[in-house]
Amino acid sequence: MKKRFFALFLMIVLCAAALIPARAADTKPPRLVDGAGVLGTRESEKLLEKLDKISEKHQVDIVILTVKDLGGKLPRDVADDFFDYSGYGFGSSRDGILLLLCPTTRDWYVSTTGFGIRAVTDAGLDYMSERFLPSLKKENYAKAFNIFADQCDKFIRQALTGEPYDYGHLPMKPLSLKWIPISLVVGFVIAFIVVGSMKSQLTSVRSQSSANSYIRAGSTRIDEKSDLFLYHTVDRRARPKDTGGGGSSGSYSRSGSSTHTSSSGTSHGGGGGKY
Repeated sequence: MKKRFFALFLMIVLCAAALIPARAADTKPPRLVDGAGVLGTRESEKLLEKLDKISEKHQVDIVILTVKDLGGKLPRDVADDFFDYSGYGFGSSRDGILLLLCPTTRDWYVSTTGFGIRAVTDAGLDYMSERFLPSLKKENYAKAFNIFADQCDKFIRQALTGEPYDYGHLPMKPLSLKWIPISLVVGFVIAFIVVGSMKSQLTSVRSQSSANSYIRAGSTRIDEKSDLFLYHTVDRRARPKDTGGGGSSGSYSRSGSSTHTSSSGTSHGGGGGKY
């Protein structure tokens, strides 16, 4: 009896031990690593929740990393290596997008991998950075990071349609509501000026109840009328074919993403600068 109990106990322990590495392998590192300490506790919690939600929904890791210093390395190398060696990325192509920030040198860099390279093109990154850089410059890091996450969500959703955002095909900038009353006032003023100018030129015109004053007596006489069809002409021309280089309309030329190889041998896209 004791031998059977011991054998059963040993089997349970071995099964549990076998599950531990498998579970550890499935566990990803946190998608928010605030090494520079620019966020508060509540801000970090809410941002991490958003990053996890977007990442799991699209199966593309969205990661934000802040560091106190770059350790003498280029921002691109720091971003690429952190992504590669920390185990981020979905699937065999390691799909992901990482934003690196170093407040002490005021450097930022976005590193893309796998599907992230396709989703965030060079033109798309320019557009995206224009959205979050104003908040970075004001050191409103929580707002900047949330804008970055929302932009990644938008760009990935667009890329999943098969037509990523690129040159000539970027999201429309929203029109501020303050321009609506301004446009109405300007339109009214222009219309008032034009109509007033036209009215001022009608100095010899008076309102008439009929058009008799414009008809000369005996000037018009119709004895007979008829319709005579003489001939018709039909022109046929070949419809021009669309030879555009990009997209369904052919109105723009797609540039895609420039790439480089990191120290791990992984292909990355992206770019960055100062803020």
